[in-house]
Amino acid sequence: MSNKSTGTAFEREFSQMLSDNGFWAHCLSDNRNGQPFDVIAARNGATYVFDCKDCQGDAFLLSRIEENQHNAMTLWSMTGNKQGLFVVRIQETVIIVPHRMLTIMKENGSKQVRYKELLRCGRTFNQWMEHQNKLDKQVTQCR
Repeated sequence: MSNKSTGTAFEREFSQMLSDNGFWAHCLSDNRNGQPFDVIAARNGATYVFDCKDCQGDAFLLSRIEENQHNAMTLWSMTGNKQGLFVVRIQETVIIVPHRMLTIMKENGSKQVRYKELLRCGRTFNQWMEHQNKLDKQVTQCR
């Protein structure tokens, strides 16, 4: 399987993971123009954008963040939306990392982020879902 088809399969898999947890989720695909996000998802009034990266080694290369992805995620959050997120599958673990965290690392001279660093600055999918469920309960209690 090529890198492109592996990545597309991961995007679909991640979108399904979100759907299985109560999100409306949609894979974006405009390969000719290079869409800035792979998946957009919404639940309980909050919308999220994700870019999926499937890593074969033990580190995520920051050079894999394309300029259009960086610009789009920056503008997405500047316009009042939730922060853009990178979904990194590494060592069979799906880790969700805020775009801003990876930007700070890159600005500080890092070229790559290893598995343990990703776990420190992000959350596994299950941890992220637990956090989302807590947020949803807080919002429900306020209504």
